[in-house]
Amino acid sequence: MLFADSPDGPNRTKEVYAHFLTWFKTREFSGRWEMWNSDYKQSPHNPDVLLYNGRRDLAVTSHPLTGPYDSSDPDILEYQFLLMKLSGIDGIIVDWDGRRINPYRHECLMTLLPYLERYKIKLMLCFEEWCGYWPKGTFQERAQEVKAAQDELLWMIHTFVDQPFYGTVNGKKPILVFRKIPDQWFTPAEWGQIASILTKDSLTLIFDPGAYQAFGKIVGGKYFWVGDFDPQTNSADLDWCKQMYSNFFRVKNERIKKELVFGGVSPGFDDSPVWGWGTGARKAPRYRGQRFDLTWTLSVENKADVIQVITWNDWNEGTQIEPCDAFGYQYLEMNKKYAAKYKGETDTVPNEALRIPFKIYTARKADFSDGDLLNTISRCLLEGKYSKAIQLSEPL
Repeated sequence: MLFADSPDGPNRTKEVYAHFLTWFKTREFSGRWEMWNSDYKQSPHNPDVLLYNGRRDLAVTSHPLTGPYDSSDPDILEYQFLLMKLSGIDGIIVDWDGRRINPYRHECLMTLLPYLERYKIKLMLCFEEWCGYWPKGTFQERAQEVKAAQDELLWMIHTFVDQPFYGTVNGKKPILVFRKIPDQWFTPAEWGQIASILTKDSLTLIFDPGAYQAFGKIVGGKYFWVGDFDPQTNSADLDWCKQMYSNFFRVKNERIKKELVFGGVSPGFDDSPVWGWGTGARKAPRYRGQRFDLTWTLSVENKADVIQVITWNDWNEGTQIEPCDAFGYQYLEMNKKYAAKYKGETDTVPNEALRIPFKIYTARKADFSDGDLLNTISRCLLEGKYSKAIQLSEPL
């Protein structure tokens, strides 16, 4: 996992994280649907409705191979984390908007914590600042909203960031920050107040490029997302993507030498299933894998400190690389190749091994009688015994 020509020489570790959504619920597992449905009138979807092809009416651009799943299901977590390890992903980045706004999302995150150690998956968090100011009117004064954000950030640091499973980059523990509701955004001065609680040198805040330029000394680095969209078309072709991403790496100053740059690799984007969350659909076509190839290539060439895959499973916005009916395992095969190159390693995982976690998942859901066999196959995959795992999985 060494990248010999990195700025600090051969001792700097390169890792790949996947932005991971933990908020899916199913009626079968949790008694209700969450995030597989859409109430937007321009693009309504109801998972209780069966379509002409026998599939549920999901708010997705393509259907997961597993069908709709519940993010708290141990079987799906095994499937997802095994696939991540096989495809070169070292950890996950999860959005966290506190304990108040969406309690069930917080509960889902808490549910998966025991699995991190089991599958050797690291965790980073993307702190959603709207946990301080949403819903509007919750707090009467702005100072109370700032205090609410501080309180949630402190709780998050104690509960997650200070734990051994939290990821580090170049000796730092990054906390990504996602700003939502533009007319409610915290100002640079307000973020200065919030950041005053960060008393450990190892903690560092990672902002989007706009905030990175404006927020000054409280910023410890920046991350790239999907690169915005052409306002004339509400879309982004490959040229637009290349320009946005090249500009992201081009903006440098004296600060950048000691700050972290999160490269962002993306297969594409299409939030028409939720109609742009009510504001109109945006699209960044995949171009048969060319966008993923482009963003990976630029990330490697520009020696990003860490990679964020955007995303593992955002089915609503069409950015998923998790196996689906439309693309199969294409993006996992690409990702493991590029991840190995980024880390200075050789890709030793056979493509056939990527198909095994699905076999394990379907066998568990079918109440396969030999649970010990399934556990052994899973363990072989984690230990890199791919030939043995392939052999043992043949009866499945």
